[in-house]
Amino acid sequence: MPERVRGARFGLLPLVLLWLTVHAVLLAALLGAKFLLTKTAVLVLLLVGAAVFVFTRFRASQRKLTHSPVA
Repeated sequence: MPERVRGARFGLLPLVLLWLTVHAVLLAALLGAKFLLTKTAVLVLLLVGAAVFVFTRFRASQRKLTHSPVA
């Protein structure tokens, strides 16, 4: 293999590694944000649903006043 081709190959190797590293970091950041926001949204929906269920299901029933009429 000629020396010039070997030098070009070793010269491109750091650029290829840098390109792969940048894309891996960007992909990790995007996927991390996606799943973090998705989990947060699902958790918020579950908490709101549970709160609505609790406050509508177990609300205080209206009490009937039973007293003797004043004569």
